[in-house]
Amino acid sequence: KSKNEIRISSVFKKAPEAFLNMIAVHELAHIREKEHNKAFYQLCEHMQPNYHQLEFEMRVYLTQLETHGSIYD
Repeated sequence: KSKNEIRISSVFKKAPEAFLNMIAVHELAHIREKEHNKAFYQLCEHMQPNYHQLEFEMRVYLTQLETHGSIYD
């Protein structure tokens, strides 16, 4: 059963605000579309027109954290 609540990992405490917005959009889209399908991504793009670019940049950010640690330390 889904609780329809949004949880954001503590790894994003120091993340750029744009990433937090993208995550919120992603999680809000899951309330309507449970799967990562075409309708899901269309809804994300509707709510945040640059969603795909932000998702890509967030993945680069997470890779940076994983390989080199925080860029903010």
